[in-house]
Formats: sequence, structure tokens, C-alpha cells
Amino acid sequence: MQPPCRQARCPQGRTSTGWFPVRQRARDAIVVQFARTDCHTCPVQEQCTTSARGTRILSLRPQELHETLTAARAEQTTRTWKNKYALRAGIEGTINQALDVTGLRRARYRGLPKVRLQHAFSATAVNIIRLDAHWNPERKPFTPRTSRLTRLSHQLAA
Repeated sequence: MQPPCRQARCPQGRTSTGWFPVRQRARDAIVVQFARTDCHTCPVQEQCTTSARGTRILSLRPQELHETLTAARAEQTTRTWKNKYALRAGIEGTINQALDVTGLRRARYRGLPKVRLQHAFSATAVNIIRLDAHWNPERKPFTPRTSRLTRLSHQLAA
């Protein structure tokens, strides 16, 4: 088996000059650099890179990780995956409601027993809100909060 080719080509056909395996944000990555002389004389440099140095630098995932991610993204377009994910949508809504209503992201107390109690009370609060909505259908249903910026953009659009 041949070793993998450790070069990349830019859209204009120039070959990379550097190939460096690194760790970025606790993940394996490969940094690919192109020659400064190639990039500075390139007619489409402004379209190719926004780097302050004016040279193209790419951060790539290792091949195995890239292939796994590509396969997972392709699977997400299938009907079976969408049907399976639709089951998860209900719990995602419940989690979102719990986060919005009870501020569940941050524990108010120190110590696991107190945090567990906070979670139990938060779950009870969400259940009561949902029971109230079920028993009183004429009331306006729960709507998540909107940020000030979102409200301002809606006002400006109107």
C-alpha cells in the first residue's frame, strides 16, 4: 500500500508546500499551507483567502474522520434516518422548553443532591405547564423567548 499523498492543490492548480499534522481544539487535524509567492501573484487571491498574510491555509480532518463524517451526512438525507430522528424531535422540544422555562443549564446550588432536587423540581414545573396547556386549550400555547435583537429585526422589517 502506498503512503497517502501529502499535497493539496488550490483552485488555480498550485501545489501546497506544507503538510502538518496538528491538534486543534483537542482534535486531530492537518494544516496545509501554500507558498507565499504562489498566492501573492495569484489573480484570484481575494476570492481564495481572507488571510492577513495573503496566503491560503487549509485545516483538514484526517481522512478516516472525513470519510466517516461524509457518510453520516449522506445517511441524514435518507428517509429511514429522517423517520428515526422524528422520534427524537419530541424530546428535543421538551429539553428546549425546560431550558427556557427553568434555566436548567446552570445549577443554582452546589452539591449533587441539591442539583438532583433542582432537576426534579424543574421537571415537575415543565409537567405542570404542559398539563395546564392540555387542560386549558383556549390559552395561548408555550412560545420560547425571543431575544431583543430578534424582536428589533422584526420591528424593522415591518
